[in-house]
Amino acid sequence: MVGKSLPREGSGLVFAFVHRLEAKPNERMERFLAEQGVFPAQPTTFLSDGGETVRQAQGEFRDFGEPILDWFHVAMRTTQLTQSIKGLAADPPIEGDSANRIEELLRELNRAKAYLWHGSPHRALRTLEDLTWDIGTETPRATAMQDKLDEFMNYITANLAAIPNYADRHRHGEPIATGFVESAVNQVISKRLVKKQQMRWTMTGAHRLLQVRTRALNQQLRNDFERWHPQLRAAADPACLAA
Repeated sequence: MVGKSLPREGSGLVFAFVHRLEAKPNERMERFLAEQGVFPAQPTTFLSDGGETVRQAQGEFRDFGEPILDWFHVAMRTTQLTQSIKGLAADPPIEGDSANRIEELLRELNRAKAYLWHGSPHRALRTLEDLTWDIGTETPRATAMQDKLDEFMNYITANLAAIPNYADRHRHGEPIATGFVESAVNQVISKRLVKKQQMRWTMTGAHRLLQVRTRALNQQLRNDFERWHPQLRAAADPACLAA
């Protein structure tokens, strides 16, 4: 799990950990934000991909903060569904012209996406449910499409409280996507944990590496060493050097 704070003033800090090894992720989040002077009673906006582990890590801040499902992840999922619907064209037509049927299914999906964009998830869910009836289960592709739609509807249902009126936020210049976090992911993970490097990491090893990496990026690593080894601070003190 990787994240980044974006305060109204000053520069943000990054955090990362292996969630399976973090027994109290909400307490970690509290400490991370407290280092920047942010406490549970203060208004906080949480942009996330909507995963359960992220919602758990927000902890008690959710009572005071504003959780927002990242629009990028919503749009990405609807794009995948669009491609799957287009793949249904290879199936034999059940009734009428196949091309017209695909176009109607795509219109329904776009209608559901528009409802989400304007902050109406319940109407979007009803439209997606109608879409499942229109697709049917007569072919293997249609059955696979049903599974994808069920997964998407479960995703929306789990994040109902985090779906705002994206259109209104966008008009007012408020964030609706976590592009700044995606850049932080690339910055934190770097090349050390990606598949291209062909490196194998234990969860413990990866967790420890992430702690060092984030402290270095936040320019906190030297302070950690000076706290552990006071002689380093003394050696860097200009007064000691002058003496």
